[in-house]
Amino acid sequence: MCDGGRQSCRSVAGNKNGNRRTANIRSVGYSDLFVLSKEDLWEALQEYPEARRTLIEKGRMMLRKDNLLDEEMARAQDTTHTSEENAELVQHSLERAKTGVARLMAEMRSVTYKLHHRLKQLETLAAKRDAAAAETLSVPDDVTAD
Repeated sequence: MCDGGRQSCRSVAGNKNGNRRTANIRSVGYSDLFVLSKEDLWEALQEYPEARRTLIEKGRMMLRKDNLLDEEMARAQDTTHTSEENAELVQHSLERAKTGVARLMAEMRSVTYKLHHRLKQLETLAAKRDAAAAETLSVPDDVTAD
């Protein structure tokens, strides 16, 4: 025996009943009773977003059938995120930004190394040319002008 469907409707945005209980259950014989709090359910459903969407949609269908769904509020929920979803979105964006910064830093180190190496080559080449030019311009003492 399970009445999770009715209870799941309590957390659907647009529920005109609010958070009130909508069903009673009476056991005819021996029953094991298991309780899953609303908070624990939604926390578990964070790991299974498709199941969460399915549960919300089934809850909406049940509320529509009983004319207990405020459609405008239900549509508003589709465009908003829970605190946990917002935190996940921020964390995902932060991870992407960290990866991008790490790539840029690696590229910057590579370019800096290459530029430093090229500058050393140019300095060495310039020093050789300066030495060759100085040697060409200098006149030996034993050479006389005609």
